[in-house]
Amino acid sequence: MVGDKSQKSEVKGQKNSLFVISYSLLSFYLLMIGGWLIDTAYANDNQKIVLSLDQCIKKAVEVSPEIGESRYEEEVYKSKKLQADSADYPQIEVLAIAGPSPEAKREYISPSINTSVATTINGIFGSADVTLIQPIYTFGKISSFKQAASSGIRVAKAGVDKRTSDIILRTKELYYSILMAKDMRNLILEVKDDLVESIKKAEKQIEIGSPWADEINLFKLRTFLGEVDRNLNETEKGIALAKDALLTSMGFSRGTDFDIADTSLTPEKKIPEDVSVYMRNSIELRSEFVQLKEGLKARNALIDAEKSNYYPQLFVGLKASVAGATNRDKVDNPYIYDPLNHAYGAVFIGIKWSIDFGITEGRVKEARAEYHKLIEKKRFADEAIPFQVRRAYLDMKESEKNIVETEKAYKNARKWLIAAIANFDMGIGDAKEVADAAMAYIQMKANNIRSIYNHRMSFANLLYATGMDIQEIK
Repeated sequence: MVGDKSQKSEVKGQKNSLFVISYSLLSFYLLMIGGWLIDTAYANDNQKIVLSLDQCIKKAVEVSPEIGESRYEEEVYKSKKLQADSADYPQIEVLAIAGPSPEAKREYISPSINTSVATTINGIFGSADVTLIQPIYTFGKISSFKQAASSGIRVAKAGVDKRTSDIILRTKELYYSILMAKDMRNLILEVKDDLVESIKKAEKQIEIGSPWADEINLFKLRTFLGEVDRNLNETEKGIALAKDALLTSMGFSRGTDFDIADTSLTPEKKIPEDVSVYMRNSIELRSEFVQLKEGLKARNALIDAEKSNYYPQLFVGLKASVAGATNRDKVDNPYIYDPLNHAYGAVFIGIKWSIDFGITEGRVKEARAEYHKLIEKKRFADEAIPFQVRRAYLDMKESEKNIVETEKAYKNARKWLIAAIANFDMGIGDAKEVADAAMAYIQMKANNIRSIYNHRMSFANLLYATGMDIQEIK
């Protein structure tokens, strides 16, 4: 009898150990999943819409205000290009005025000049002046501004592509996060099913008066089930928030009933090419490289534009003026000019030269400094972007191997758990073996889900780093 009591006490202690270990481990995973979901979810919006990843990306790109802003940046540079192109054409200025006119008679100056004529304002005058200036040679000012504006347009277009890449990557991250959350939820439900089954067995043992029955263990199981349900509810809330985040990025209104088309994470099916191919593509396709290349051209052109201010601007022009008054006689004498009653025109050639003592030099130095700032950015990009490509490539290769290994591990852990539970039910196994098997299964299954997510995201990051993601949606 003493031996039986000792044995029961030992078994009871082992079961308590199992419940404590399982409770702690699963609580950790549930809290980790719930917190992660809340961190990745943002914004709101809600009708029944089911969209695939490609459809989500297309919609998010269409409505993105960030892309819209970048497109208007392109319009800014197009406007500057229009201004630079128009500088080749003549600039025409017209001035027309009218007002009261003092009287002026021919006899006031002929046959002799009368110097004591009183001013009598009893009429009105009108005049119009036209000035036309056509640049001939500007020492590269106009052509430099044209080059800068053209490169600016290409920089802005690359900026649109950069924003588009950002939206694509963000959408993929949200989409895959929802899928991973659903898979984690299924893992929680799987554990919950095992827990419910264990509760039913424990209740039945107590009901039939089994010597192995223990109400304390039943209470612990029910407590554990309540914690599982609480975390399951939190996980459901996290999934809903993540869906709302994706909805918001696609511009749908609040209250839209939405879900994604896929139900579970699967590894990326596309076979990656050699890393050297991605390196080459990043140089050709990455929007930052395009921006830097064209930006350097623009900055260099602006240096030339500032240097042109050292030299005069040559131009030809035409000046014409006509005026008439109701109370003034017209005098045809080239030595006498009447500002209120005349008509003349002239063609001329001229130069405009602004001479300063350091202002132009300062502007040239400023333009050169801006150019060298971009040079340094390019040096950084030349090192950082290839590293980013290689890192994403190696991350994908690592996660690819991890998927295989963790799949083997969780399948074997599941078999181990089933065998351990069966041995324990028959009285030939101990609680510690069951706890170890349960711990290994939960850990390996969660790691497998995470590895699949990492495989998807590392490929998405690889496409982002090379600029190939833009090619996929065009």
